[in-house]
Amino acid sequence: MRLMVSRYFNVWLAFFRNTLSRDMEFKMNFIFEIFIDAIYYGSLFFFFKIIFQFTDSLGDFNQDAIIIFLIILYLADSLYVFFLGGNVFEVNNKVKTGDLDFILLKPINSQFFISTRYVNTYALISMFILSLLLVKLTYEYHNHTFIFANYLVCSISLILGMFIFYSVEFLIASLVFWYRNFSYAGWLAGELIKYSRRPDSIYKKWFRKALFSIFPMAMITSVPARFLIFGFNLKLFIAQLFIACIFLWLTTIVWNLGLKRYESASS
Repeated sequence: MRLMVSRYFNVWLAFFRNTLSRDMEFKMNFIFEIFIDAIYYGSLFFFFKIIFQFTDSLGDFNQDAIIIFLIILYLADSLYVFFLGGNVFEVNNKVKTGDLDFILLKPINSQFFISTRYVNTYALISMFILSLLLVKLTYEYHNHTFIFANYLVCSISLILGMFIFYSVEFLIASLVFWYRNFSYAGWLAGELIKYSRRPDSIYKKWFRKALFSIFPMAMITSVPARFLIFGFNLKLFIAQLFIACIFLWLTTIVWNLGLKRYESASS
């Protein structure tokens, strides 16, 4: 098991080095990607600023807590984009063009390869800046107290949230095996993921419960934010861990079922 983990980590490092060297050849594109992220972050920030002109809080989140929530949202997005975001919707192109054949011939797990082949290295800069800002804002929110346990569990929760984010997008992208060309995958995933970009407390009753279970969008950002702002909640943590494992397992099931339906370019 340890040898397998080491092998796959070394493969990912090779992907990272390859992508980094490629990105350094196109520095303007690298800078432009950061600029696009800044516009996206700013639009969400001003959206909530407008809302708080008419209210003092959104459920459990006051204005200061919402700003921390937004930083965690940006961080979760950057984390996903860095590791996985540039790959998932390439599944449609690989299946449609038959390029998946070349991946299936490689002596490595095909789902791992297609999910991690390219790394969006520019997101490292975003993550670094956002992490510093998050520590500063949370330190001030907690009356100049540094609560290490909150940061630790929030970090773990962000990783689990990233796996849930990936699972939702990958499951949708894998529908290409049944539809031959599912070009609407990105749009559909975006429509679902947008529910993770609002604090869970704005939703009510059965829909809010769904966001913590069968439609776990609240697990991506709201749960890490709650851990950092309000402290650890064992029930929430176990639920997030369980859902992340279940959804990751579902991706392997759907991927393998899809491969059985795949008609290679050479067939």
